[in-house]
Amino acid sequence: MSKTNPEAIAEHISEKSPATINALVQNDTLAAADNPVLQGNFAPVNKELTLENFAVVGHVPEALNGTLLRDGPNPVDPQANHHWFNGDGMLHAIKFENGRVSGYRNRWLRTEALAKKTGLQAASVKGTKQLVQGTGNVNVIAHGDKILALPELGLPYEVDLALATKGLFDYSGRLKGSMTAHPKIDPETGEMLFFGYEMVPPFVNFHCVNSRGELTRSVPIELPKSIMMHDFGVTATRVIFMDLPVVFDFQLVEQGVGMPFAWDDKHQARLGIMDRDSTSGDVTWIDIEPCYVFHPMNSYDDDDNIIMDVVRYEKTFTRPEDKYERSAQLIRWTINVAAGTVDSTLLCDVDQEFPRINPAYECYPYRYGYVVEVGGAHGFKGLLKVDHAAGSTEVHAVGIDKAASEPIFVAAGVAASPASAQGEDAGFILTVVYDAVTHLSELHIIDAQNFTAEAVAIIKLGARIPFGFHGNFVPA
Repeated sequence: MSKTNPEAIAEHISEKSPATINALVQNDTLAAADNPVLQGNFAPVNKELTLENFAVVGHVPEALNGTLLRDGPNPVDPQANHHWFNGDGMLHAIKFENGRVSGYRNRWLRTEALAKKTGLQAASVKGTKQLVQGTGNVNVIAHGDKILALPELGLPYEVDLALATKGLFDYSGRLKGSMTAHPKIDPETGEMLFFGYEMVPPFVNFHCVNSRGELTRSVPIELPKSIMMHDFGVTATRVIFMDLPVVFDFQLVEQGVGMPFAWDDKHQARLGIMDRDSTSGDVTWIDIEPCYVFHPMNSYDDDDNIIMDVVRYEKTFTRPEDKYERSAQLIRWTINVAAGTVDSTLLCDVDQEFPRINPAYECYPYRYGYVVEVGGAHGFKGLLKVDHAAGSTEVHAVGIDKAASEPIFVAAGVAASPASAQGEDAGFILTVVYDAVTHLSELHIIDAQNFTAEAVAIIKLGARIPFGFHGNFVPA
């Protein structure tokens, strides 16, 4: 198959495309030519680009001023048994200025691992040495005048808006372990709350960073064993940890498996509730039915209860012989801490991932969520808007032979107060869309209040942005 022939690529992916996200995270041993996370728009790109002057369909809203940052794996010379989560980190930046897109660039994160493969000079490695140091390929955030590229395990990398890697970042030596790729920034206080999980005790540590970007508190959390705790929930007053049955397996390390975690039927799934201001690690644990969650949509206090909306898998990280084929659905957990119960309600039964909300409502009651529909010939389809008040879901189709990525909400003007539902969806959804015919990417800008309509603008980027994980918008 010629990699320069878009029709051949589309046909190849239609034959080999994974039906579910689980197919992308199974611990299969695969040759690179047969690996679904190295085909189509999962395949890496081999150049760093700086581009200007884009063709635009429609009109870019003048309210957009800033930079859309995206992060994801872009492996150099991937070998057999390559795992999607392990690729070298690459950042992408799309810059907006007064009603136009003024530039696109992509850069690998300058890690020691990348330097050994490419000769590109590695950035500073100062900081507490980690047992496992990731490539920073999961998420990129701005907080406390810093921009951080976040791995699954290890310290974050500090970067600038030009995507230059400054080096590993450890909050002036105060962060001794891993930082999750999914911190929560409270829009009321400006605090950033996060955790890190480890291969050795203490298996989880919880951290708080104030609005000035200073790490003020670290609290160890006791767990029976090392698990993959990818994300968590935060409300105005509490934190929710998810101790779920995807468990670190040393035997997989010995077998050379790229991501040494596996589903363990014997591990009790449970939620841990802790006061947000706790300094003791005093956690109340509540058993739940077996499941896995990569990403909550949001969490908030509801009187004495906690509402936590999650994209829930019945299983994932199953072994190769366990051909589990169900993707994830949107579920609401109503957590009664006093009674020690968790009630589950199905909110949306469409296979989905990468949930996002208006960040002005993070940790607080909210109405709207946005997700990517999973499936189709290329791994992903269009976008969904979930209206929790109306109990309805709207669909935004991105086009034939196209596939959307994580929907990132950008408020139109000043963000609404978390205390008010007025104007919560007054803004735009930014999503990078893969065109399988051209084998290139586009940026679609969608009016969140007119969600089912065509995009208000489509920017032809003239480059391909591989399917990645997460990103955020940094205002000018």
